[in-house]
Amino acid sequence: MGCCEFIMKTILVIINSIVILSGLALLVTGGVYLSKAHEYFDVEELNEYSSDIKPIAIPLMVIGGILLVVGSVGCCGAISGKSNLLNIYITVVILTVIVEVAVCVFCVVKKDAILDASVKGGEYLVNNVYYGNATDTDIAAINSIQYLLKCCGTTGKDSYNSSGFPRSCCDDYTYEDATAGNLNLGLSCGDAELYTDGCTDTFTQNFNDIGLGIGVIVGIIIVFELFCVIAACVSKKHDMVA
Repeated sequence: MGCCEFIMKTILVIINSIVILSGLALLVTGGVYLSKAHEYFDVEELNEYSSDIKPIAIPLMVIGGILLVVGSVGCCGAISGKSNLLNIYITVVILTVIVEVAVCVFCVVKKDAILDASVKGGEYLVNNVYYGNATDTDIAAINSIQYLLKCCGTTGKDSYNSSGFPRSCCDDYTYEDATAGNLNLGLSCGDAELYTDGCTDTFTQNFNDIGLGIGVIVGIIIVFELFCVIAACVSKKHDMVA
């Protein structure tokens, strides 16, 4: 085995191993996000919003599955040295890049709709507390959101009426299933610190940050894939892989 052939095969194996791991990560992330969605949208009136989670979770899982298959074929082709596998690999990778770009464009188009649905869901919950119509499920959802995002109301403590704000607006609050359905309204946090940021702005910022992070990851993966295509083509051109 020549030096160039060894280097080329090593590069293909390393990069495709990264692609395989990235595919697994996206599969797990999408699966967890989809399976946990109902915990944050468990209110009957919000069922229509929970369906809007799928345009994010399902594409992640689709991309993850494709990456897993492509990376596996690439590794097998590089290790075994079979040109037929590399031909399949090159074709699949090019098609995969096209699909990934299309899926990313779709997610960008749906981004505002998903964000708007989530914000409306939060406003619905806070309004129920404000007007005294909140169920135990509503209260548990609010406490969970405020605890996880470290925020208070939609725009701050003033989102609630004169009776006070939920204890989950304070940084000493600990979310527990047994007490999740209790508001424990108060006008101050005592010695604890009050979250001053509203959940709408906090969620929007987190949503955009996560979206940007996913976009960067997918972009890096696409660059890796294109590099692998070039490496495989060069290998075939110089007959490095028999």
